[in-house]
Amino acid sequence: MINSKYDVVVIGAGPAGVNAATQLARSGMSVLVISEYIGGGYCYSGSIVSNTALYLSYLYNKFKTRTANFIDVSDKLINAPFDFKKSRKYVENISSKIVKAFAEQLEEAGADFFKGKASFSKKDEVEIFNPETEKNEKVTFSKCIIATGSYNPPLEIPSTQKFLYTNNIFNLQNVPASVAIIGGGFVGCEYATFFKRLGCEVCILEKSERILSGFDYQITRRLEDTFKKNGICVRKNANIVNVEKVGNKSIIFMDDDDNMEAEEVFVSIGRKPAIKNLRLEKAGVETNLDGAVIDNCFRTTNKNIYIVGDATGKNMLVNWAYKSSTFVVNNILGNQKKFKGESLPKVLYIDPEISSVGYTEKQARELGFSPLTVKYTYTNLEKSLIIGFNKGLVKVVYDKETKKILGAHIFGKGASELITAFTLLIQSGIKIDNISEYIFNHPTFAEVLNELGNKVKSKSK
Repeated sequence: MINSKYDVVVIGAGPAGVNAATQLARSGMSVLVISEYIGGGYCYSGSIVSNTALYLSYLYNKFKTRTANFIDVSDKLINAPFDFKKSRKYVENISSKIVKAFAEQLEEAGADFFKGKASFSKKDEVEIFNPETEKNEKVTFSKCIIATGSYNPPLEIPSTQKFLYTNNIFNLQNVPASVAIIGGGFVGCEYATFFKRLGCEVCILEKSERILSGFDYQITRRLEDTFKKNGICVRKNANIVNVEKVGNKSIIFMDDDDNMEAEEVFVSIGRKPAIKNLRLEKAGVETNLDGAVIDNCFRTTNKNIYIVGDATGKNMLVNWAYKSSTFVVNNILGNQKKFKGESLPKVLYIDPEISSVGYTEKQARELGFSPLTVKYTYTNLEKSLIIGFNKGLVKVVYDKETKKILGAHIFGKGASELITAFTLLIQSGIKIDNISEYIFNHPTFAEVLNELGNKVKSKSK
């Protein structure tokens, strides 16, 4: 049973919703979490699925390409196909563990959970559809947090083809011979890597002039070159007008008549806030084309209703879910502050890894800084040579006057390790020339930091 009134109602039970509900319940507030299922898109179509898929494809590819260096493996084993059925079970097992952990977290904190669909009926009231009784229940609140996540918008073009999305990728029975990836953003590049590792012919179709538009231009240029060398086709300024299923193939018709064929089509055209079924107008929450209108405290036009995580439409990363929800918790608990943009790292576990934190050189200049850059190519770094990846670039943006690091952009194996270090350096306000004095373990990618610090010191002399 649930109560008729709560201090806080949280709609959504993904990372953002569970994090907010847990903290508020532990503070002594009465909290109700409403969702159709615990885990949200994070567990069933988001980060859990993509990161696990990338890891499994990495293991599969490395077994086929690297084990010959030290193990005599039969051709039958080397040529064994990727098993989607077993992989799906592996992903489901991981998701179930995360869901269980979230459920235990809410229970231990003392938050109530109700399985159902929520929508607003008044400015301070939600109506919940109970799928078991098929009846609606109403709950009033003092504060409400919308943490409903995001969804994959459908590709709005004429088509007779059933597309692949992140939520149905493991429904495949066999590895397709060829895959067209529509969209060259974060998810598109990840799944292009996934399919290429499995042995597919892959082509990315990007409607703009570049892939990964949110990353440093030099880094994305290197990635495009590497994709090309690895056999991943990238077609930019690609305007698709129709997709037709013909036998076992899909014909993708382009506006320039340079059409192409693929066995499967994977759609990754971004994600949108999942807020359209909440009846926000009933609560006095204004919306626009990007989603709900929010201020720099994540409050909507109804000052008692907040939006966090993917549902803000500002960012679609898990670290953003935790950061934004924690900020809102602090505001509800009386620590009133305005959110200031902070450096959130982002990583793509592709071949090779790409990571970024902070500003690009262009962004820093637009914000009034006097940016300088220092680069290091770790071709002969011992760590990279040992694991078989001997190409990498680290580009650091720092302020000419203060020497403080403004951004870091990394291309190469170890990017995920290095970006964590740079995030700490940026948030701590440490000057770039001081990092040459730090001691790092050997052999690690972190040794690059010493080299960068020394480069800046030599420039200053």
